[in-house]
Amino acid sequence: MEQIQTPRLCIDGRSAHQLGPRGLIAQEVIDQLVAGHGEGNASSEWIEKKRTVLLAHPAQVFSGQLKRSDTKRKVTRSLLYWLWEKSFAKKANISRFHRFRPIDKLNPSLKIPTITTLLPGKGGLPFFISRRTNQEYIVPSVNDGKILEKHYHIPEDQIHVFRPRTRRYVHFVDPLKHTGEGNILFLIGDKKGARNLKKLKKVFSEVYANIPQKVIRLKDSTNVSATPWMKILQNTKVCVYLSSESFDWATLPLEAIYWNIPTLFLDSHSALNELLPQSTLRLSQFLINQPSYTELKTLTLKAKDELETQGVFLPLSMAEQYAALYRDMGLVEGPDLPDSGCCN
Repeated sequence: MEQIQTPRLCIDGRSAHQLGPRGLIAQEVIDQLVAGHGEGNASSEWIEKKRTVLLAHPAQVFSGQLKRSDTKRKVTRSLLYWLWEKSFAKKANISRFHRFRPIDKLNPSLKIPTITTLLPGKGGLPFFISRRTNQEYIVPSVNDGKILEKHYHIPEDQIHVFRPRTRRYVHFVDPLKHTGEGNILFLIGDKKGARNLKKLKKVFSEVYANIPQKVIRLKDSTNVSATPWMKILQNTKVCVYLSSESFDWATLPLEAIYWNIPTLFLDSHSALNELLPQSTLRLSQFLINQPSYTELKTLTLKAKDELETQGVFLPLSMAEQYAALYRDMGLVEGPDLPDSGCCN
């Protein structure tokens, strides 16, 4: 008699450990899915029926008690890594796979249905991305989706645009307490964003002569978890987000706006421009208008209201988007799995 395989979803959260700021969304999605247990649209049957396996680095800490399979193996595009991933999926009886991957680190796809949340890469766009019908992709902007359609001929129905959100922690901590002093924080996300840094610093020193400047270059080793990031923001009067990377989820600038910090961004940042179309917080508009600090604060509060209307600050909004896609995978049948881990 043929054995019926129990449906099992694997979420690969290692990007949150390996990629620093680029991988923030992996940690947040997993934590929100756990927190969404029994919470209406944020609830996922895959989580509630204990059909989910979390692939993680041993040092990672996530909310809840998801079954874990820990490994120190790093994600690469090598054939050896692909063989390892294929073997893991077979041994763990994985029937669905959700991975978070930089656009330039997409190893060959597995045969099982796979959802890939795309993240910014460092090596430019790859030559090839799988467009097999069992592959679906999640991107933070319509423009990012068009890249997949135009360059890789991926069908539109395999692409999902999930709008960026702030992390859930902002609702469960004391309000940000600004210090008496403060900096103009230049947050460098990529090399392209840093090209005109010297000229920008000169302009800002002229417009806001009495405000000191600080530069942080975001690297995979940069710790921007909740506590250190809030400490940085406590001493920030203006945040200038210099990143134009494709597939960037813009978590940090959105959180700066949430805390009422004037935040400027490049016109070429797709996700932020789609959330705040024609915004006066675009860097080009700032350079033209050169508003006073008081005016800039007012513009930021207006942008915050626009983002709030779009649900950017809702505590379980990422879970709701992913839970809906998980439901489209099909119903999870059979009894709940026992609490003992299947893959440890």
